[in-house]
Amino acid sequence: MRGPAALAAVAELRRLVLDQQFRAAERMLAGLRDVGSPATIDTLRQLCVSGTEQMRIAMELDSAARAQRLLAQEVQHGIEALLANWERHIMMAQEGAAPLVAWSARRGEQRRRTRWRLLGRGSAGAEKGDGRARPGRVSGPAPTYVGAEPMPAHSAVPDAEVTARVLGPLDLMVAGHRIVRWNSLKARTVFQYLVVHGRPVRREVLMDLMWPDHSVSSARNNLNAALYSLRNTLDQHGRKVQYILYSDGCYLPNPELMWWIDRTEFLTALQRAELARRDGHPEQVVNAYLRAVRLYRGPLFEDDRDGDWYIPEQRRLKELYLQAVEGLAEIHLEQHDLATAVQFGQLALSADPCCEPAHRLLMRCYALQHQQQLVTRQYRICSDTLHDELGVAPGADTVELFHSLTSRV
Repeated sequence: MRGPAALAAVAELRRLVLDQQFRAAERMLAGLRDVGSPATIDTLRQLCVSGTEQMRIAMELDSAARAQRLLAQEVQHGIEALLANWERHIMMAQEGAAPLVAWSARRGEQRRRTRWRLLGRGSAGAEKGDGRARPGRVSGPAPTYVGAEPMPAHSAVPDAEVTARVLGPLDLMVAGHRIVRWNSLKARTVFQYLVVHGRPVRREVLMDLMWPDHSVSSARNNLNAALYSLRNTLDQHGRKVQYILYSDGCYLPNPELMWWIDRTEFLTALQRAELARRDGHPEQVVNAYLRAVRLYRGPLFEDDRDGDWYIPEQRRLKELYLQAVEGLAEIHLEQHDLATAVQFGQLALSADPCCEPAHRLLMRCYALQHQQQLVTRQYRICSDTLHDELGVAPGADTVELFHSLTSRV
């Protein structure tokens, strides 16, 4: 009776590691017939011998997963350190009490609106693993942002009852205690859905989301079990707090409690940037963009490999993040702070190698620094990445810019 389940498990492990040990184990399992025959006994002995090797491979897979998680943490720390350096640069410029560099009037009001507009998603481009030195900053006035506010530390959040970081791997703290284990993945899915939507969600919507092929009664029972597990997970310390409410056939996060959700803060920061842009306050635009960039640790629910309902929102948030990074790069380019503009351009490419606007920005920065070899290199990186990742060539804007920049030499 265990034959099909065992075969399925071996097939899954084989898919992960493509190891001959598992192929041999699968053949031996498929050949089992009479449990009392000498051939079967010999096969079982061989399975016992190969079991040790298979356990070793499984342990190596687990070690590889832990190493990958540590690597992801190191990358995140590096990004945070880079952002902190930019913020210190802004604050040091404040201390000089220099006036804000005015927007260039010669480009006209329409050009200024275009420059400040939240950009649409680019088509492609990437810079992978380039260890070459970055060009230095060209001479010119340092950008000064009057009234720029220092960013809080990444770990500093308001004193909320529930703190949920959903941009990147889910990081949840309830009443000051981090949730490190979920007894039910369905419970986690319910929580994620409620947090992202932020409004009452009908019971039938959750039932159809997670158990579309079940009968109504079966889906309702499963949902009740998931909610029971969710409430136990959120209230692990027995405080008897109702974090998830049920009212009029809908579930919702308890509005009487203080919830801090990084996605909400991220969207609020982008809204502030847009309002500041319309009101002509570029220093506030920079502050708001910087806050949004710091809040974005990675794609929405990055560690959730089982769901797909959030993918459209995940893509939208990533595009908004890229717009913020590209906006900061354009601002620093306009202020002739080319080194910082290059850093933001590279940050955009680290999030999305297929981002032609970031490649074009880097090409412009290198051209202004009279480093034509870097312009050519960036264009080749863009072209190669487009070909490898998407099977397409650079867009007309990118090709035209490349020819324009290189024809001046």
